Amino acid sequence: MNVFTGSKANGNPAAVVILDIWLPVETLQQLSKELGEPVTSFIVKVNQGYEIRWFADEVEINLCGHGSLAAAATIFEMMSDHVPDITLVSKHGTVTVTKSSDAFTMTMPSWKALHDPELSKYGDLLGVQPIDVFSTRDLVIVLENKEQVRQFEPNFDKISTVKDFHAIIVTAQNGDNGYVLRYFAPSIGINEDIATGSAQCSLVPYWSARLSPRVLEVTQLSLQGGYFQVKQASVDSIELTANVRLQETVKFIKKDGK
Repeated sequence: MNVFTGSKANGNPAAVVILDIWLPVETLQQLSKELGEPVTSFIVKVNQGYEIRWFADEVEINLCGHGSLAAAATIFEMMSDHVPDITLVSKHGTVTVTKSSDAFTMTMPSWKALHDPELSKYGDLLGVQPIDVFSTRDLVIVLENKEQVRQFEPNFDKISTVKDFHAIIVTAQNGDNGYVLRYFAPSIGINEDIATGSAQCSLVPYWSARLSPRVLEVTQLSLQGGYFQVKQASVDSIELTANVRLQETVKFIKKDGK
């Protein structure tokens, strides 16, 4: 299925695998590689909802927004009875997804920005002149305008030398009510991600403090494009609303892994 779609955004594909029990990490990684999507979400039903783990081609990911939304959309599609929300539990936090008539809303953690003067060195490394640099799980480079983000030419040899962060986000304000971004994560086998939900955990708190609208419009400037509506829900959480295009990418795995 494709996640974070819009009128001008094809979204990010994901596979969803439903397990009876957890299989060894090596098996999950191999299944993810065989499915060939940017991310594969594995889920197991538990009392409090569903446990979830996310795998890219090379490694397990510690939080994946588009994989979470794909998993929740799959669960909603399977259920005969209406449920108000889906709870996805992981070692890295809980994600809750609700469904309206034409969209899904996902609650995710809000990450506090760390501003350290030492981070300015990464602007020189990447060949840009940022107006701000901060870190969360990711390194965030804030540029002056949308076109600078669009025209940024990543040097993946240099980006791959940045080992202290999960990924590098390049972002800029887009008008009075939103922002744009691009997301680079070669450390997990994704040079440039198509549409990244977890990036908003870093960006929503930052841009919400600088822009007046409660709901922000977000565009990810990848080739395929991603579109989100986001808001700061509380001090500790954000809400992300997006569309999902369902496809036949669901596999059911039995206890023996076949």
